[in-house]
Amino acid sequence: MADPKVVRALGEGLPQPGAQMEDVRAMKLAPDRRIVCESDVEKPRLANPGLMQAQRSRGADHVRRCAVFVDDGKGVWSLAGVPTVFGDARLWLIFVEQGSQGRYRLAQFSLWGRNSEWDKAAGLLGSMLGEPATQADRMLGWKDEQHETLMFIDDKYPDEFAIAVGDVRLRKLMRSPGTSNRE
Repeated sequence: MADPKVVRALGEGLPQPGAQMEDVRAMKLAPDRRIVCESDVEKPRLANPGLMQAQRSRGADHVRRCAVFVDDGKGVWSLAGVPTVFGDARLWLIFVEQGSQGRYRLAQFSLWGRNSEWDKAAGLLGSMLGEPATQADRMLGWKDEQHETLMFIDDKYPDEFAIAVGDVRLRKLMRSPGTSNRE
């Protein structure tokens, strides 16, 4: 349940699930910001290099994880926010290889914002997507045959909440090593 109007309502210029990696990497960002991926051969000097180390636990080599970073003016890059309806939020992107040509598509993006904006974000998603199919302590979820939208608080980051918007079909490829060459 992440039709284009929902993604646009979260933030102007956010990428749509299913978009090609090249298109997402070309998205307009504020000055001194850029998308950095764990698969980049030449990464800028990161304040926390561990953020962009390959995550073997995420599956085979057909998954690429990226985020938006900002230059501190001294050549050191840190995680950065992008504008959203609930204030600046960190943007994480997960791409999965689809097809035999090595094309990567956006399987999921997640926005990480301040907990104080939970009610505003939940109200927006509820007004557009209806009653959540999943309601638990610190988690809401909406799903249809094409998209899944989750809103949650991770115990590792109790001062923040995340909204993850994903393409159901592409997310299945993330968990299926060896299927990246199937159309």
